[in-house]
Amino acid sequence: MRHERQRPADSAGRRPVARRVSALASALVLTLALTACDTAEERAERHFQAGLEYLQAGDIDRALVELRNVFKLDGSHREARRTYAEAERKRGHLREAYAQYLRLVEQYPDDLDALRALAEIAATGSDWAAALDNADKALRIEPGNPELLAIRTAAEYGVAIQSNDVGRLARAAQQARRLLDGLPGNLLLRRVVIDDLMRAQRFEDALAEIDHALALFPDDRPLYAQKLAALAALGRDADVEQTLHQMIARHPDAPELRATLIRWHLARNEIDKAEAFLRSRVSGGPIERDDVLNLVRFLATWRGPDAAVTELERVIAHEGASPAYLSAYAAFLFDMGRRDDAIARMQELVDSLGEDDDALNARVALARMLTVAGQNDRAATLIDSVLSRNPVHPEALKLQAAALIRDDRVGDAIAVLRRALASAPRDADILSLMAEAYERDGNRDLMRESLSRAVELSNAAPIESLRYAQFLANEGRYLPAESVLIDALRISPGHPGLLGALGEIYLRVQDWPRARSVADALEATSDPAARARAHEIRAAILAQERDTTEALRYLTDLAESGEGGRATRIAILRTHLDNGDIEKARAYAASLLADSPDDPQLRLLDASVLSLTGDLSGAEQRLRDLVARQPHMQPAWAELIRIVATDPARSDETARLLDQAQELFPDAADLKWARASLLQRLGQIDAAIAVYEDLYRTNSANPVIANNLASLLSNHRSDPDSLARAEIIARRLRDSDDAPYQDTYGWIAYLRGDIDAAERHFARAAQALPDDPMVQYHMSMVHLSRGRRDQARAVLERAQGLVADPDGEIAKRIKAALADLATGNGAVAN
Repeated sequence: MRHERQRPADSAGRRPVARRVSALASALVLTLALTACDTAEERAERHFQAGLEYLQAGDIDRALVELRNVFKLDGSHREARRTYAEAERKRGHLREAYAQYLRLVEQYPDDLDALRALAEIAATGSDWAAALDNADKALRIEPGNPELLAIRTAAEYGVAIQSNDVGRLARAAQQARRLLDGLPGNLLLRRVVIDDLMRAQRFEDALAEIDHALALFPDDRPLYAQKLAALAALGRDADVEQTLHQMIARHPDAPELRATLIRWHLARNEIDKAEAFLRSRVSGGPIERDDVLNLVRFLATWRGPDAAVTELERVIAHEGASPAYLSAYAAFLFDMGRRDDAIARMQELVDSLGEDDDALNARVALARMLTVAGQNDRAATLIDSVLSRNPVHPEALKLQAAALIRDDRVGDAIAVLRRALASAPRDADILSLMAEAYERDGNRDLMRESLSRAVELSNAAPIESLRYAQFLANEGRYLPAESVLIDALRISPGHPGLLGALGEIYLRVQDWPRARSVADALEATSDPAARARAHEIRAAILAQERDTTEALRYLTDLAESGEGGRATRIAILRTHLDNGDIEKARAYAASLLADSPDDPQLRLLDASVLSLTGDLSGAEQRLRDLVARQPHMQPAWAELIRIVATDPARSDETARLLDQAQELFPDAADLKWARASLLQRLGQIDAAIAVYEDLYRTNSANPVIANNLASLLSNHRSDPDSLARAEIIARRLRDSDDAPYQDTYGWIAYLRGDIDAAERHFARAAQALPDDPMVQYHMSMVHLSRGRRDQARAVLERAQGLVADPDGEIAKRIKAALADLATGNGAVAN
């Protein structure tokens, strides 16, 4: 064996490099050997202990990193999963906490603490079905547990509201009262009792319960909101105002409370009081710029732009030319229509600033203007520059999320909005944007949750309440929709939009006395549009009560008194048409025109009546005369084109009319829509898709445009990119109640291989649209996929008889499918 002589150490005592490397290598080998002896469970336990140490030190982020390392090594580590969930829950990340508890229960179904936590989190988020399910599972482990029974009772009450089950609602309220005797400090039970009293209009009793609850939970804002609603219902206006001031004093950093007080004053026409409150915020002591801007915005709305500009100029002279004030000045110019001037001023301001908070806020303000002006690329550049300096700037994140939603990048938008919500957890606008994102994604449950939270955070502001109530009403949940609107009206009494929506709900459920009371409230306002809506509600009541003679008499009296306006005259025409009285409708339209022969709107109305009653030739002649006299009357062009387009043999003429109209109105969406329909009928599918893409870029929130574009992409293109784009666009159509939307989403699901979803959607669409050959063809493809050849053949043969154009694409598809079945192939097709 060869031996090397040991080299002596140098003067510094250092050993030769080779020997040091050898020693290090030996140590490394030994370490690796020892590590290899550790089991995955032992390494996981070390990570778990490290995570606990970080938690004790208050370093949550590092603790969670260590706990995630545990899961990589041991996914079933019970206490690590529980610790992770508890840490997320404590810092308010309820969705992540819920997911971790859910995983824990999947692995350990008898974990009582995890089931209780799931039930509590679900109840906090008003996910009553999940709360009920988890509470029931927990009660099977520990029957009779009073806290679990409380959660279950609150969940029963919530489910009853959502399902309009009055009997179940009453039983849950009674159970809550019984349980409350033994659990006087349980907030869930108190909320049930309070809500039940409010629904029964026992407002004094509700106030007593609310005050008792507030003594236990003095910072609970939903309790204050209910107190405001009860006081308002009792007409104790002074107490409402006093309570709002108390809330503002208790929560000085909550701008939504100040906004609620202003709304209260404005709803009662107390303009001076509202202004006085806003001015009190900017007098004496340090002045907050947001308070100044709120005053200026108020003046712009209620005293006029000149008053706002004067106030701003006074503030600038007194406080100095703050970037925030200069930005507000430019914003008023923008709102007054001087957009180019405003954008130029803002750009100059942005260029003059550095990188501090004022500079970032100015960039966001400019980006908001540019977005409205359609300059999205410039806006995006500004937003990126803001977020590079401050990644959690809430206003910048909201603008970024809105842009992502417009581009159908819903997942990215939701991630951005979660960051924004972490930075500004009480911003109702973030929740409204979140709802919009979930709507695009077709996730109605999370959309509902976001809308509900937006109402809560805004203190039942009209816009947020209207959105949520409309959503609930569209789901057929009229009882909770009514509650949302009534709560909002207690804080904003007499609000025309809220009253109109409430009247619509009462019309849908045929509650005529309450519908009449809404009409009374609308008529009591000074808003002409509100009074017109009241007339519509009264006429609708009479019509639905089958008293059309009385309805016509009521409308005619309104029209003759001069109070009803044009809307009343249109309602009279509609009533004649609904009754099938064609001649009466034509005679009434002619009488209106005879009284005002030069009124272009009445000439258009007369032509529309002729069209609706089958006289297309007479309607066309009147419309041609009208566009010759009034060439810039876009609705007349649209109606003329619609009539001419009904005749397939006049496609060239339709195209020429569209050319003329679009030269006058190049951006008119209804004309672009007509162009796309014509191109589609002519078989120019790519050109039709291009038009719909243009419409979608302009208004991607329109579900009809989204449906038509997704339908064309999925029915007429087979490349993966087109199908992927169609799927993204159509997500919002999932589980819709609209038959064309069901067909579109079902076909895309079929092409993606999700036959279960396809069949679920097609079954409803085919039933609702039995005479649509395309829908029936789609249904036949599902039958073939399931091996139901006889059913497929029967549906295809029926669809073949429905085809209008024997040479069209759908006719060819049906013929090919039948031929395949005849030869025994039965191939499914794109």
